[in-house]
Amino acid sequence: MPAMQSFYAFVMIFIISCVNDKEVKSTVTNTTIVSSPAAASSPANTPETAAHLEDQSFIGHPPPHYLTNIEISALFAKLQELYPHLATKYSIGKTVQGREMYALSLKAQNKDGGRNVDLLRPLVKVTANIQGDETLGRQIVIFLAQYLTANFEKLPDVQRLLNNTEIHLVPSLNPDGFAASQEGTCESLPNYVGRTNAAGIDLNRDFPDRLENQQVTQFRSHNRQPETAAIINWVLSKPFVLSANFHGGAIVASYPYDNSIAHHECCEESLTPDDRVFKLMAHTYSNNHPIMRKGHNCNDTFTDGITNGAHWYELNGGMQDFNYAYTNCFELTIELSCCKFPPAAALPAEWARNKRSLLQLLKLAHIGIKGLVTDASGYPINDASIVVSGIEDKPIRTTQRGEYWRLLTPGLYNVQALAFGYQPSEPKQVHVTNENNEALRVDFTLSPLETNYDGNFRKVKVERSKEPINDDDFLTPIKFEHHNFTAMEKFIRNIADTYPPITRLYSIGKSVEHRDLWVMEVFATPGQHIPGIPEFKYVANMHGNEVVGKEMLLLLTKYMCERYGIDGRITRLINTTRMHFLYSMNPDGYEQSHEGDISSGFGRNNANKLDLNRNFPDQYGTDKENAVTEPEVAAVMNWTLSIPFVLSANLHGGSLVANYPYDDSENDFSDTSARQRTAATMGRKFNPTEENQLFRHLALVYSEAHPTMHLGNPCPLFKHERFPNGIVNGAQWYSVTGGMQDWNYVHAGVLELTLELGCDKFPTTAELPNYWHDNREPLLRFIEQVHYGVHGTVRSSIGTTIAGAAVTLDGAKHASFSAIHGDYWKLALPGRHNITVIADGYAPYREEIEIPSDTREMRLDVIMMRDDPQHWSSANDFRVIENVVKTRYHSNPEIRERLAEFETRNGQIATFGYAESEFGIYYSSIKLTADIGEPEESKYKILILSSFFDTTSPLGREITMNIARHVLEGYKIRDTGILKMLQKSVLYLLPLTENFNVIFKMYNRNNSICDPQFGNELADRVLNPESEKKRDMLLKFLDCERFDLMLTFTAGSSKLTYPKGEPIIEKLAHSIEDTDFNTAPLQCPATSTRSLHQASTERLTNLLCKMYNIPLFSLGLSCCRMPVQSEIAAIWRRNIGKIKNFLQLIDTGVVGQVQNHKGEALREAFIKLIDHKPIYNVTRNAARFQIILPPGEYALEISARNYESSVKHVRVTAQQINDLGIVQLRDYSLLTGVSEVHRLGGGADGDVAISAGSAIPLNVAAAQAVTISGFVLDSINHPVKHAKVSVIAPHTPNYLRNFTDSLGAYSIKGVPLGEITLKVEAPRHVGTERTVQVEGGAVRGVIFRLKIDEHVWGMPRWLFIMFASIVIIVAMILCFLCVQFILARRHRADKRYYSFSLLPQKGKELFEDDDAGDDGETELFRSPIRKGMALQPYFDDDAIPQANSDDNDDDDFENEFNEASGEEVVMLDKRK
Repeated sequence: MPAMQSFYAFVMIFIISCVNDKEVKSTVTNTTIVSSPAAASSPANTPETAAHLEDQSFIGHPPPHYLTNIEISALFAKLQELYPHLATKYSIGKTVQGREMYALSLKAQNKDGGRNVDLLRPLVKVTANIQGDETLGRQIVIFLAQYLTANFEKLPDVQRLLNNTEIHLVPSLNPDGFAASQEGTCESLPNYVGRTNAAGIDLNRDFPDRLENQQVTQFRSHNRQPETAAIINWVLSKPFVLSANFHGGAIVASYPYDNSIAHHECCEESLTPDDRVFKLMAHTYSNNHPIMRKGHNCNDTFTDGITNGAHWYELNGGMQDFNYAYTNCFELTIELSCCKFPPAAALPAEWARNKRSLLQLLKLAHIGIKGLVTDASGYPINDASIVVSGIEDKPIRTTQRGEYWRLLTPGLYNVQALAFGYQPSEPKQVHVTNENNEALRVDFTLSPLETNYDGNFRKVKVERSKEPINDDDFLTPIKFEHHNFTAMEKFIRNIADTYPPITRLYSIGKSVEHRDLWVMEVFATPGQHIPGIPEFKYVANMHGNEVVGKEMLLLLTKYMCERYGIDGRITRLINTTRMHFLYSMNPDGYEQSHEGDISSGFGRNNANKLDLNRNFPDQYGTDKENAVTEPEVAAVMNWTLSIPFVLSANLHGGSLVANYPYDDSENDFSDTSARQRTAATMGRKFNPTEENQLFRHLALVYSEAHPTMHLGNPCPLFKHERFPNGIVNGAQWYSVTGGMQDWNYVHAGVLELTLELGCDKFPTTAELPNYWHDNREPLLRFIEQVHYGVHGTVRSSIGTTIAGAAVTLDGAKHASFSAIHGDYWKLALPGRHNITVIADGYAPYREEIEIPSDTREMRLDVIMMRDDPQHWSSANDFRVIENVVKTRYHSNPEIRERLAEFETRNGQIATFGYAESEFGIYYSSIKLTADIGEPEESKYKILILSSFFDTTSPLGREITMNIARHVLEGYKIRDTGILKMLQKSVLYLLPLTENFNVIFKMYNRNNSICDPQFGNELADRVLNPESEKKRDMLLKFLDCERFDLMLTFTAGSSKLTYPKGEPIIEKLAHSIEDTDFNTAPLQCPATSTRSLHQASTERLTNLLCKMYNIPLFSLGLSCCRMPVQSEIAAIWRRNIGKIKNFLQLIDTGVVGQVQNHKGEALREAFIKLIDHKPIYNVTRNAARFQIILPPGEYALEISARNYESSVKHVRVTAQQINDLGIVQLRDYSLLTGVSEVHRLGGGADGDVAISAGSAIPLNVAAAQAVTISGFVLDSINHPVKHAKVSVIAPHTPNYLRNFTDSLGAYSIKGVPLGEITLKVEAPRHVGTERTVQVEGGAVRGVIFRLKIDEHVWGMPRWLFIMFASIVIIVAMILCFLCVQFILARRHRADKRYYSFSLLPQKGKELFEDDDAGDDGETELFRSPIRKGMALQPYFDDDAIPQANSDDNDDDDFENEFNEASGEEVVMLDKRK
């Protein structure tokens, strides 16, 4: 870690050395010129003069370095000595290790000597280094002190600042941390050494927090650090107005709050009431900083270089929030540099960057208003509150001298002074301009409260609140005004805090710009669904500039909460209805809108510029507006599906009408004119729902309760629009594709209206009372409609509640579903109705009911009987008992045996394709069609594949086998529908058998396993361009057979997946899902595997549609890919209706045959549907076409090469085939004479002349060119978007190239015949080339697979990694050696050193016997004691008396030190 930090420091120093010189020069020049705008305006103080006078000598003399705490003390003392009229040194407290926290006060002393010389002079403070290793601010504060003192007499701007402002500077709030940090380290040291104080506490997390309760604050106060306590006492002791706190590690100006009530880690704004002031402060600093204002620094992006603290990251117990929440001080947190402790060499450049920003920020202490609050005698009133209308949540307190300073941005304000024991002052309207940074003086004189001690003053007089004059009255004061997001949030939080027993505030998600979508629940016992209580919702502000609905819901919430328990109607409504109000579905758009907007589109869309009321899934199609779901729409859909809502309304503006479904018609996606609200739109095609009378009634309830809506008068801008009775069918008015109203009804079973509340989208504030008066009663009356109809509980015969039961009335297919507790609500008009209840596994319940006209509601509890599987089978499955009784997973041999048995017993219609061909070796299949062996060219070809996923295939192939048994049994009993299908189609069934044994073993080991995991599934191999035998055989099979329809099965949901973007296929999908007995959609938990499978399924459907023109439908069967075997029957029963609908698609469409005038079949003809994408080829022999189409009107363009096209208009009706017979095409006529063909751009080289008399068909050029198409994928089979595919050989007159789409698909037209070379290029991928032989006809399936470009900085990735590793290792080694060297030098003084010399031998060998002593030993090391030295014992303590030794041998010891050797042995004792 130290090595890495040293490496970062090295890089930082290198960058600074390369960049700073030039930047410093330019920045210093700029700042010196503009540092004194006041001086610049004076003739005697031109910019050149100011620059010349400015003293910044302190920057370079002495050389830049970080001052220690002792040096700071000395510097401040020196400044106080040199500038006694300006500077005062003091300490605010001591640290854990006893270091002083030095401060310097700067202010110019007034010379009049009066008593109130400093009255109304604001105090500001600049602090730094609260996190000890963030040091740049520490030195900036020191430079500021030197700059202000040195230039007071020279620069009028500085003189003016100090004459009017008292500035307090504290360079280091954490000197202990600074002492432990290391210069050049850009990140904190391990264990945050240096960042924290000496006790290891982060001081910027140690302050009282505004969101703490009192007990927590009191508990934390006992453990508060001495530095924090000193700062708190200092801040509370002085009436600071403005503050800046310097940090490091980023470059941004951060403003409060630093945390939010939700305590999200990031990305959620938490704004103060003074957000405008704080943003002004932050912008002032950032805009004057040459780097910060760019907003892109340190790998972070901040718009304009500023950020809300909580939006950046959550911080609790911060000093910034403490200043604002507990004092009058407005503080910014300013991050100065990416590196926390940059080298000292960077200090001059950093001062140059920050000087102007800092000076401009200090001047903001003089914006807004200021003044004195006194009593009638002129004495100051301490602790009086200055309250500004609109920001009442932040009153400012007066000082002991009655002073106050209130920072405000320009505007009109109403200001009032309040004080205990005094009468409130009259509000004063002030106009704040902030011209010349001069605060407006506003004084207040308060009168004492009058106290009358005469009379019966001890009696307590209790008065009840007066009865409201009318129903519009609120019980507490209300202000009609528009609410932006912050104000709205404040309003609803206040409601939730005031009425907690009946309200619950919750967020259903976030907008694009991360604003919460707040919902208020109003109910007697909020928090959960209660059986028997209907759920209701209002949604407002879907279009950001249509704001009336939002304000009406805010007022309605307050109105209902206030009257609960007082007003019988409101109390009954809250006790019996669970209401949910979504105030703003598009808060981002609202912030862009403006008051007074009548009809513009400003703010209408969300932050992604999309209309949210065009972004929902639509029953009729998909376009660019709803192809990608916006976060606001996704949040509302999830919310709607999670709660069993019964009734809903969507509040809009721009007209005055109640709009009911449907909002569009089936052809509106292709007819863009239908979506225009113009004079020609009224009277369009009426498109009602099955429950049209009920919807009309609901719309009339609102319209007739409204004073003017029922009149149907048009708005001034749309005078052609007249709505009888104030209601309209959406499609008849103008088309809204992808609307929320229709989605609620079709997909969620919720009845929803769109209520247009007024002609103006964003009316003025003055109009809001009238809107409230007009809409209060309609809003309440519409909510009451949720109770009118039939309701009850669905239970089994043994009393178990049944969830998800479908409830329908009068044969309608639209169903409502019972909730989790079995309760249901079905809205209906009074009268007789036939009710049908369908539940999986139960016999259908049918009964005739009558809803009384007086109460308009009735209760019907339904008891459902378990159905007999055989009875169900007889009614729906030709009594194929094996499909519903004792269902299980069959092994591969059993599957093959059953398929062979099908062929044996039904040889006239069934063919088992096992081992009869190469395809049959890999895939077991059965083909079902009438008249086996007869030509099949006139029949539709249908493929049903068990699954593209091996883990789902066991379930899918059981359903596939059930289909086979169903069809064979239907043929056996001569069912008309089955016989007709077999006559018209060839049905292929492929129950895949690969990898079944592996999957089934997983299931046997644990049959509770829901989603088995298996790698390299068939879907992955199909999507992979790598050649693989089984995969290639399947794709070849699909290409050769040219299927008209294909069905496969998936799991994880009950969703039907199909190719998006083509209305024809989408309508076919809707007809598949439109079953007689709708069931509730499966609510399957989302997992990563399920999401991956769904993504692969969508890619497969689009791939097969593009490559082979096959409309593939993937039907979700269950949540689990491999459910328990007993559930197979229920899954079959739940999906048989959809499978039947799929097989019946061939009953509707167009057929015909294409010939020339000679009666010859045109086998190369093709059919294009005008305004649609699909192109259909005729059959290879008879040139027959058969197109499956949903009901509707179509124009067919029939074309063939060398023949003129023919257009046929046809109306397709359900369950009918339109036979166009033989369509004859005429061949092209020939032109003779002279003709010239000009290439685009013309010119001499671009002209091609054709000689006179030649006969050239017009389509010769087309006959000589073909189309090449395919895909570009990466190495892991993901599509590569925006890849360029071009023809580089042979050379063509025109540059042939195209780009891939989002699926990686490309198509190049006009490619010449012969051998061509294609080249593919894509960003961040290695390009490639490929040669293709073009012989005639379209060339499809040319797939390129690109590798990721592994180069980094122009070198291979492995070389870059090796080079970087070597650099890092070398740096680490150098750092290690440096550390070791430093440690060695540091500890050398603590060790004892010895010096030894070689022993002199005087020519004799060391171990000769002659030198042996008496004991036969040789003395290898001589004593280091010199002659004459006294021997004495060693004692640690000199005070211990020394005693002579009793050993006589010691007395006889003689030191024979050999001085002749010339060497000494010295023992060094550092203690002496």
